[in-house]
Amino acid sequence: MKRTAIYILGLSMVLSTFLWTGCADDELYRSNHLGSLLTENNNFKLSTFPLTKGIWVIPDTDRLIKIRLQSHTDNSVQEYDASVENRDNALSICLYIPKNREIPNSDYDLTAFLSNGKGLGTKLKVTFRDEMLHRIISSAIEFSLQGEGTAENPYLIGSKEDFDIFEYDLSRDSIAHGVGLYFRQTADFEAPPRSDAYEGRYYAGCRFAGYYDGTGHSITLPYIGSREESDNSIGLFKKLYNGAVIKDLILKPRMQGIKSNGGALAGISQDSVSISNVTVDGSITGSGERIGGFIGYATGYLSISGCRLFAEINGERYVGGLVGFMENGQLKVNDFSNLRNDYSPSLFTINASAQGAGGIAGAIINSGCELSDITLQHAISEEEVNLRVIYSGSGLAGGIAGEARISQPSSLRNIKILAPVRSEQNEVGGLMGKTDLSADLTIQICTVGSLVKGKDNIGGFFGNLNSRNHLVLNGRDKANRIVQIDNGYIAIEGTKYVGGMFGLLEGDIQAKSISLINANVTANENFGGGVIGKQQNNTLEGKSFEIDANMRVQGADAIGGLVGFAESSTIRGSVVKAIDLSSIPSPDSFKSDFAGTVCSGKTKDNDGNAEAENGTSMGGIVGYALDTYLENLCVTGKVFGREKVGGIVGHLRNKSRGHVKNCVGNTAAVKNLQGIYTGGVIGRLSMSTGSYEGIINYGNVDGGNLTGGIVGYIEFESAPSDFKLEFAVNVGDITGGQVVGGCVGLLRHDKSIKHTIAYSANYGKVTNSGDDGNIGGIIGQGDASRMAVMYCANHGEIAGSNGASKVGGIAGRLGKDPGGVGFTIGENMELAYCCNRGTISSGNKDSHVGGLLGYQEEGNDYDDQRWMTHDCYNTGTVTSDQNADNGGILGCVDHYGEVVRCINIGKVSYGNGVVGTHHGTIWHHHDLYYLENSGKGWCADSFPESKKKDKSTFHGFNFNDDWVTDDTNSINNGYPYLRNCPFQSIYK
Repeated sequence: MKRTAIYILGLSMVLSTFLWTGCADDELYRSNHLGSLLTENNNFKLSTFPLTKGIWVIPDTDRLIKIRLQSHTDNSVQEYDASVENRDNALSICLYIPKNREIPNSDYDLTAFLSNGKGLGTKLKVTFRDEMLHRIISSAIEFSLQGEGTAENPYLIGSKEDFDIFEYDLSRDSIAHGVGLYFRQTADFEAPPRSDAYEGRYYAGCRFAGYYDGTGHSITLPYIGSREESDNSIGLFKKLYNGAVIKDLILKPRMQGIKSNGGALAGISQDSVSISNVTVDGSITGSGERIGGFIGYATGYLSISGCRLFAEINGERYVGGLVGFMENGQLKVNDFSNLRNDYSPSLFTINASAQGAGGIAGAIINSGCELSDITLQHAISEEEVNLRVIYSGSGLAGGIAGEARISQPSSLRNIKILAPVRSEQNEVGGLMGKTDLSADLTIQICTVGSLVKGKDNIGGFFGNLNSRNHLVLNGRDKANRIVQIDNGYIAIEGTKYVGGMFGLLEGDIQAKSISLINANVTANENFGGGVIGKQQNNTLEGKSFEIDANMRVQGADAIGGLVGFAESSTIRGSVVKAIDLSSIPSPDSFKSDFAGTVCSGKTKDNDGNAEAENGTSMGGIVGYALDTYLENLCVTGKVFGREKVGGIVGHLRNKSRGHVKNCVGNTAAVKNLQGIYTGGVIGRLSMSTGSYEGIINYGNVDGGNLTGGIVGYIEFESAPSDFKLEFAVNVGDITGGQVVGGCVGLLRHDKSIKHTIAYSANYGKVTNSGDDGNIGGIIGQGDASRMAVMYCANHGEIAGSNGASKVGGIAGRLGKDPGGVGFTIGENMELAYCCNRGTISSGNKDSHVGGLLGYQEEGNDYDDQRWMTHDCYNTGTVTSDQNADNGGILGCVDHYGEVVRCINIGKVSYGNGVVGTHHGTIWHHHDLYYLENSGKGWCADSFPESKKKDKSTFHGFNFNDDWVTDDTNSINNGYPYLRNCPFQSIYK
């Protein structure tokens, strides 16, 4: 190695003059971007450069030092004398280069020595260009500790004093921060307080990028701040830099008053940092924002494994068990818990007085995460629901993260949150509070097993999730679950938008396995669901979620077994095949999507009366659905409420899209004992569009006014399209108030669109109560013009109450009443191709009772083709005695109504064979027939049983298209039957 030493005789005398005049030059002058200068003075070229204070600690009395440069090009060494000038925040170093020498362009190792020969410690890797310092590549400190800083022979830290030296040397290593150096702790100690020469009241930490092996020893960290500007970036290390590795260390913080970016291990982590087998056992309290048990604020890649939290972490905003705030990076965590070596849980708390608290992170923003094998456990009893374990005062609380914006592929695997997650405000989730996904987040083997509680947007897994089809529920069936563990208290509770798994869900998810939910869900105001509080622009596959039969979903309004409020969405269930109605299928042939209970939570009134339910928009699948498709669904649970109560949906409102098809109500109970709008499938339907078909109800329905086996009440939004309900079948017994129907309670509309119920049937007993009622096997009342009921059959008993009613085997009342005397309506109603086989009666003398129709509203002389009662037959008995005659087909027909081509076979005990009576002066009829002795013969012709197969008996009947003679006695005991009425010969 070539070595050149330059010694200058009398340099001290020269410098004493020079230092008063500076490095001025009248001839040579160069500079660069770093602030370096090259000038000349007498016999020297003067190369001056700035250097940050702290890299070298030079006593004020030493104004001369020696600089050594070792070239990376040829390994040669040059030494120069230099002067030092202290300027504000930097040192000014001036090299004296004889004019006959030069510093070649190259990279160099630069070391410095005091005049007594003592090294200044920090070695710099630098670049010289044009004899000026061009850049500082890195620095390397020679630490004043035992060891060499290598993996084989690390620097040893065995006491508080050693750590003080370590921290002092780090403060000087302001460029490299110990990168590539190894440190090993050999004893337990308390970190030393900082002296007045450095920032902070107590230990505040330095920057670090090396390897620190705690070898299982502990460091106690005292820090008392007052949340001033100086109380920022506080921890064992102020900041961890790229390449930092910390392992096998126990930290015992006694820290308080951090303003921001505080953690037991480091205030800030950036670039790539690895932490393993580190335990935090102590407290960080009374602090501000971005406070973590380990790291306050992190960017870049942060890897944490085998770590434990036995601590109280308390801040204002964004507080996390591991990291307060993770941003623009990737967080990898494996094997993190609050479990001790014997697997017993240690007490821990993570509290944010404002927003943002998470078991792992207060927030994960514009980042990815790979989290696995995490357990946070603190079981509570029902009496301990106000404990603040993972808690935020102003929202954004999660067992994993209070807030997450995932921008890189991420995963949660084998996560157990068995501790309560709470907030006084919004966005609370057992896993994440508020989550926005722009990359896939895969959930696998994750369990939430404790209380999740807040105000709005509260979910067992996610409080508020914008999925964009990026959430993936994966793994084996029922491995993702919200369930009770070890008898700890579990519930999902909030004010509104509360769900067993999602509080508010927007966008689709990928459910690749079945998730299990068994936790009571309570939405004290509205929008509570067993799976989702509110879904928006989402398709929910009910078969992907198993709801325990003992589960209760309860609240005041819009409460559903799966979803509280569905908007512009699809809910699809487990009925995999189209319902085959060629016979009545067994109810056990359908797999249930919800077997639990939907209720308000108020089971007794002030007088102790049971079932005093007070909820509105209560549904076995969804409470309130807007512009939503409901298909392939089956409910076997119980639904209670007082208004808009349905076995599948409480209130369905389809303004621009939607349908209900292939759905099964097989409820154990649908009860509404106080209010209106009750249906075995739909409580209240408000529509402008949509199709409604392939629906069957087996469950008994017990409601008030406007009750139906399929739909309680149908109303219409502005500018609706034609309405049609097809292949709707009720098997259960239906009990209600004034207006009750086996399929539909009341359909009401003032506009003249087509309103059609077709190919439907009732097999259950239908009863009503109250005065001025309307009760029918298919529909209680069709209060609309162009109201048509076609190709339908009733097999059930229809029993009117002691109140005056219009009672019919198919409909109680059809058509719009124009009001006033002498008014008529064209195209008002049509009852066609229908049959009744059930027993029809009323307990009130003022009722109108008909085998098919109780009361037919006004018609019009121009309606001579179809808007009338035509082509129907009755085989059921009409048993009751009214003041006016009953009819085997029709109880009463109003002014200008028309009845044609009908047959009555059933016994009319008190009344006429076909039409009982009429209102007004004019009504039209022809081709009406009744079996001899079945009733009286007003306005109809009798026929003997011997003529029942003779087509000529039934003048005007179309036996080519509409009617069939029963030549084999197999369909209608030999009497004519309808060619296209599929349920006339299908029996339970």
